[in-house]
Amino acid sequence: MNRHTLPRALFWILVAGAGPAFAGSALPPLRAQLVDDATLSEVSGKFYGANMLVGLRIDLVSTLHNAQGGTAHATGTLQVVPDGNGGYLVQVHSESGSGAGSGLAPAGGQQAGGGEHLQVQGIGQIAQIAGDGNRLGNITSISFTPAAGAGGTFNGLASSASTAGPMTASISFDPALGASLSITGPGALLSQHIGGDAANGSIRQLGQIAGDNVTGHNQLRLQLFTAAMPDSWQQHLGIKQALAGMDGVGR
Repeated sequence: MNRHTLPRALFWILVAGAGPAFAGSALPPLRAQLVDDATLSEVSGKFYGANMLVGLRIDLVSTLHNAQGGTAHATGTLQVVPDGNGGYLVQVHSESGSGAGSGLAPAGGQQAGGGEHLQVQGIGQIAQIAGDGNRLGNITSISFTPAAGAGGTFNGLASSASTAGPMTASISFDPALGASLSITGPGALLSQHIGGDAANGSIRQLGQIAGDNVTGHNQLRLQLFTAAMPDSWQQHLGIKQALAGMDGVGR
């Protein structure tokens, strides 16, 4: 656990987007609240009683299963919350695992590729599938949550990797590159990334399957923690804005 100011690598998440982790298990139910463009266009300025953004939490989970019995999973959590002393408490958890299965390559000449070279701004979800009986899911959820709900247990590992035969899984949280998760197997690739791979940063999920009876899932949950702005802060901002407005008054 590190106590320091909000890292620059986390700040781009706020700009762009806006407990042990559980091997092989799903995150809590993901919910998304849809907001239309008309509503968003009217959101601006400050108002009394406004909430302020004070932290964030990222949960990443990916799993892959193929017909040959191969499995791989990776999961990670990064949480940034105020430490009560004017700084931020950064907590991290990463975990991965894999099983080789028979190690056989998928039958047939199916191919699925190209999506790994795409760059996106905002949120990008890419699915490329060739073959029969495959299932692939990309799920992203972004929510605003009261800071009081932050919690969990963390192992302090910023990266984890696992290899078993042709199955590999890895996840890392890098201060310069962002959060990256990758799972590979015969004829399959899953990846998730949050970071600055485009001008304004991005959240990207990719799934590629070239085979039969392969199941892959990507889940990403981004929570932005909010708290009520103290009266003293609002008063300070009001005075500052009033003084700034007086700069244009002629003397």
